[in-house]
Amino acid sequence: MKLMKTTPIYILLLLSVTSLFAQNIALQKATTTSSVRDNNQGAFAVDGNQSTRWESDFSDPQFIIVDLATTYALNRIEIDWEAAYATQYQIQLSNNKQQWTTASNITSGNGGTDVVNLNGQNARYVRMYGTQRTTIGSTQYGYSIYEFEVYGEAAANNASLSSISINGNEFTAFSSDQYNYDYLLKPGVSSVPTVSVTTANSNATYTITNAQSLPGTTTINVTAADGSTTQTYTINFTASSFNLVWNDEFDYTGAPNSLKWHHQTYPPVGDSWFNGEEQHYTSRLKNSYVSNGSLKIEAFKESYTDPTSGSTKQYTAARLNSKYAFRYGRVEVRAKLPAAQGTWPAIWTLGKNINENGAYWQTQGFGNTTWPFCGEIDIMEQDSNKTKTSGAFHYPDANGNHTYTTKSISVSDSANSWHVYAMEWSADTIELSVDDVVFHTLNNAQNAYFDNEHFILLNIAMGGSLGGTIAANFTADVMEIDYVRVYQLQSLSSGSIDNQNIGLTIYPNPSAGQFYVEADDIINDAVIYDLTGRRVSSYSVNQKAVSIQINQPPGVYLIKVSGHNFEDFKKLIVN
Repeated sequence: MKLMKTTPIYILLLLSVTSLFAQNIALQKATTTSSVRDNNQGAFAVDGNQSTRWESDFSDPQFIIVDLATTYALNRIEIDWEAAYATQYQIQLSNNKQQWTTASNITSGNGGTDVVNLNGQNARYVRMYGTQRTTIGSTQYGYSIYEFEVYGEAAANNASLSSISINGNEFTAFSSDQYNYDYLLKPGVSSVPTVSVTTANSNATYTITNAQSLPGTTTINVTAADGSTTQTYTINFTASSFNLVWNDEFDYTGAPNSLKWHHQTYPPVGDSWFNGEEQHYTSRLKNSYVSNGSLKIEAFKESYTDPTSGSTKQYTAARLNSKYAFRYGRVEVRAKLPAAQGTWPAIWTLGKNINENGAYWQTQGFGNTTWPFCGEIDIMEQDSNKTKTSGAFHYPDANGNHTYTTKSISVSDSANSWHVYAMEWSADTIELSVDDVVFHTLNNAQNAYFDNEHFILLNIAMGGSLGGTIAANFTADVMEIDYVRVYQLQSLSSGSIDNQNIGLTIYPNPSAGQFYVEADDIINDAVIYDLTGRRVSSYSVNQKAVSIQINQPPGVYLIKVSGHNFEDFKKLIVN
């Protein structure tokens, strides 16, 4: 039961001015509780959100423990009670979660916000141990805490880190009491990352010994401020199994590189384009050009007569085909999108075998298949709702008729902020993502239309079935592209691994967390990583097949399977 929060602030002990400026070290830390009622979990008392709370059962005693992850010199505790508060409780401290010392004994609590001064006592675990609840009306409810805040600073004997950054970005998998990490680098990164750290106690010292090559280990040695304690952290860096095979960084000026891009301008539907679109595509520099390190595809409102068909339309833009085709791999396009209503920007692929007049691969003699039998992957499209983008897969159904699957994802400020729109494609799965967040997946193992080579298309359409009504005041708008990169998998190998052709199967994939791994040779080990490179579980197998159950949140993971004669990475999807 949720009750109205009381407002008086009850300060139990006088605080020193300096203690007020210590940080809340309980925020987002792990909790343990004696009980939980109505799913009001202990984590809600340390989430920094005043609208959530921990609630216990309606009995005494009850407790909540916060694990600070390392030892701190504690300044004070602040407990923000809901109306169901403790009238009697103890604040207890421990370094091992087994032996507890009572730091303060409150015998006349009256709710609101209690503040308990701890005068620099050292502890890792802090416990509120309630022994008497207030009565509301004639009922005693459970203990109910909006926020359990702990303020303090790392002790002088503390040799732990408080954060790790890799190439200037926060390492989100970091925990001060986890000392060894496996880190899988992103595609295209071939150098050892730069590691920087902060110590829990600002007076502690540290040294960083960087890995000399990939794979390699960077070691961080921390010495406590008083010299009494040391701690070592290691980060094992492994290069991505993707290698860059084709790209355009747009580091030139003028027309798009004609060795890499083809302007598709020939209207394939008589004098028009598909989907009721209202533009003509041109090869003019006005509609597509490179400047200041990025490609611009610009749509204009203007009367334009197509020289091939002789038809006139009131809008122009550009549609580029890549002169590179590939099967399987990863595509990344970093882009800003047009904001105007009626624009329909797209980053997508088609099978290079499509028989579409004017398409580059058609002109090269490869066009022998009609759409949608060639397959279409829409990595990014945007309709009139400019707060999101969508992705889709187009292919024939069992009767040969067009079918598709589509999903969308919220994207903040797509017109002014760079976002990476990506597709990762294998014989098993195809994933679409924005800024490394996967939002749409196709089970390619059960689809026959995405195992041929595809090429990349970049364009802005105007109006049509997805663009919608064009704004009456539209004059021009632009899609800006920082880079286009294509990666393909390369087997990880070492001098001791001679045979990388071992058959390896993982099924079902996606799964609910239970799946099978089978290989043609003996599997020694299977290790599962999240996308930050953090090892989440490992298994000793020593046979050709194994059933694995992982208890992890839904998402995308990597599994490394190793034997005497092989080593391979596979993508693992948990629904």
